[in-house]
Amino acid sequence: MSAIRLTGMIIWSILCITSSIVVRILTFSTHLGVAMARTVWAPVILWMAGIKLTVKGLEHIPAEKKPYIVVSNHQSVIDIPILFYVLPFNVYFVAKKEIAKVPFIGWYMYMMGMIFIDRGSRDKALQSMINAGTLIREGKSVMTFPEGTRSLNEKIGVFKAGTFVMAEKAGVEILPVKISGAGKIWPSGGFTIKRGPVTVSIGAPISTAGLNDQTRAKFIEEVKGRVEGL
Repeated sequence: MSAIRLTGMIIWSILCITSSIVVRILTFSTHLGVAMARTVWAPVILWMAGIKLTVKGLEHIPAEKKPYIVVSNHQSVIDIPILFYVLPFNVYFVAKKEIAKVPFIGWYMYMMGMIFIDRGSRDKALQSMINAGTLIREGKSVMTFPEGTRSLNEKIGVFKAGTFVMAEKAGVEILPVKISGAGKIWPSGGFTIKRGPVTVSIGAPISTAGLNDQTRAKFIEEVKGRVEGL
């Protein structure tokens, strides 16, 4: 059954990505393509995976529209559709540049204006974060996994500085999010998908006022602590 569900998820993803790219070409809008991921692609993926989802803390997101840098732990590939589905606004992802070369998912991210980071060059990585800051100031929320990779257990790893350089440049609030249980649904490095519960907890937004080179290390630990405590 797991293989059948995985095959179905892949076929559905290809169909949705293709449709989103066509919409992007026809309308010149990235907003519609990302909205399709939230409202069409993600719900079906979670249903196929057999996830029983519990969401806590949506009241922390104000009704008025404003951009955020969403900071989440990272347990599984399934984290992405989970966050697309849960968050009540479009999010643009920050990813390593190698993903841009991956068929379909890389094409989708490129066409939707996602941010790609060149980790092989400090200067290029910094410029990517500055570009992301500009995107956010234009009103687009950005999703990041500051651990940089998926964890192999429930423990949250070290938060890297790149996300917080971007936060400093953007000057917008950080929205802390914690995903629990996704690693058991689809473990890192595996192809077996198990049905089960996932909880997403959303914390109160964190101001980035006063964030700079001198305060960054302490601020990172504060945000990590807030995510862990959710």
